[in-house]
Amino acid sequence: MVKPTILIIKTGSTYKELRAIRGDFDKWICRVAPTEINWKTKAVADIELSKIPQYQGIIITGSHNSLCNPYPYLKGLKQVIDLILQYKIPTLGICFGHQLIHKLLGGDVIANPLGIEIGVTKIQLTLDALVDPIFQGIPVGKLEVYSSHSDIVDKPASTSVKLAWNIFSEYQATRIYGHIYSTQFHPEYDRDIMETYIRRNWMLLQEQHLHNPLHISPPEEILRNNKQLTKSKLVLRNFLQMVI
Repeated sequence: MVKPTILIIKTGSTYKELRAIRGDFDKWICRVAPTEINWKTKAVADIELSKIPQYQGIIITGSHNSLCNPYPYLKGLKQVIDLILQYKIPTLGICFGHQLIHKLLGGDVIANPLGIEIGVTKIQLTLDALVDPIFQGIPVGKLEVYSSHSDIVDKPASTSVKLAWNIFSEYQATRIYGHIYSTQFHPEYDRDIMETYIRRNWMLLQEQHLHNPLHISPPEEILRNNKQLTKSKLVLRNFLQMVI
C-alpha cells in the first residue's frame, strides 16, 4: 500500500521552552501515526498553492494568534481552502485551524465572552457525531478533551454540521461538505503538554477566575484535574485512517 502524503500547515508555534523539549505542533501530530503517513510540514507563509492538489490530506494546526486581530495570511489561506473544496481533499483544522476554516467560509470568530477554556474539559457529542467516522470508537455521548483557547466560532460556515458542543462553545467539532473536519479542542495534546499550557497561563487563570468564578475554575483546580486522555486522540487517528 502506498503511504498517503499529508500536509501539515503550521499557523504558529508553541512556547519556546516546550518546543525545545517536545517539538512543535507538527511533531505532536506526527507522533499519533508516525509510520503509516508521509508527512510534509509547511509554515503558513511558505505554502505552495500549486502543490496542494498533490496531497491526500491536510491538517491546519493551532496557533497562539487570534483571528480577532489582523492576520496576514487570510487571502492565501482562502485560496488553499478553495483548492481543498475543488479537489475534495480530506482536511482537519485544530483550534486556530478550526476557527480559520469557518472564518474563510463565511463564519465569524469572536473572543469568548465566558473567557479562556483550558485544561481537561468535557464536550457533548451530537447525534450526527455518533454516526460519523471521525468519532468512531467513542460510543458514549460525552468526551473529555484538552482545551486551550480564548476565541470561539460564533457563527459557523453555512454548510457545516455541528458534531460537538459544550457550555464554552457551541461548535467544539464540525464537519463541512463531508471531507473537512474541525475541532476547537486539541486531539494532539497529552497530559504534559496540557500542564505546560496551564502553568504558562496561571496568572490569567487566577484573574479570570476572580471575574467569572462560575465558569473559570481556579488554576490549582484546573491543574489538579489534568490527566492523561486516550479517547480524544481517536479523533485524530480516525481522521488519519480516513485518509489512509
